[in-house]
Amino acid sequence: MENISLILSDLDGTLFHDDKSISDYTKQIITAAQKKGILFGISTSRALVNASRYLNGLTPDVMITNGGGLVYCGKQKIYSCEFTKEEARTIIDTAFRLGGKDFIISVDNENGLFCNSKENLGDRYWTYTDFADFDEPAMKICVESLDKQLVEKIASSIGVEKIDYLPFSDIPWYKMSKKNATKEKAIEKLSAHLNLPVENIAAFGDDFSDIGMLKICGKGIAMENAISEVKSIADEICPSNENDGVAKWIQSHFDL
Repeated sequence: MENISLILSDLDGTLFHDDKSISDYTKQIITAAQKKGILFGISTSRALVNASRYLNGLTPDVMITNGGGLVYCGKQKIYSCEFTKEEARTIIDTAFRLGGKDFIISVDNENGLFCNSKENLGDRYWTYTDFADFDEPAMKICVESLDKQLVEKIASSIGVEKIDYLPFSDIPWYKMSKKNATKEKAIEKLSAHLNLPVENIAAFGDDFSDIGMLKICGKGIAMENAISEVKSIADEICPSNENDGVAKWIQSHFDL
């Protein structure tokens, strides 16, 4: 199949059903592909500490997490890109100064996920903090706002040129990460580590943070439920996440 030897998939809106589950059919197809020698990996904005808890029986060969800030190949960490403790502190303090004391912020790093909201945030595994004494590096800092100008002002506290920032399409939040903490940069590092050309990688996605990933890989596949910006740059469109589109594409293209 067009020399594709590694498949990468986003989670939310892509491999996951809307209830964050992965169907037994999808697990069976991915496992069958791996048995045929095709590597399978996750590429998600989720932190490693919670992405892993949703896989329920899948054993990826590759984990690109924290929006590209952290890459594991098997048990080996091959890439990490994060805000220093000082940079994270400056961004958090600036966010509260500009957004107000009740501004909702979330931070993730290799150790965990932190937020100053006690609401579920549509997820589990969060640690509540008011960030007053937060003193850790951060791979991703998110703010509950769709005000691009506000986010740019927050980013400018350490230099806009140092930050990659994008909105989410399904929730009113912006994410901020270091400039090289992106899925496409993570794939470049992975490609070099595996001595595998990016032309031999197929990637699936649905949202803004997936655009660079789909562009850089040899085959970029958008989900039917993807936003229009993702569909417009994709090589192909597969069935929706609710219709097991990733697994159906894999099954049809690798004769499983």
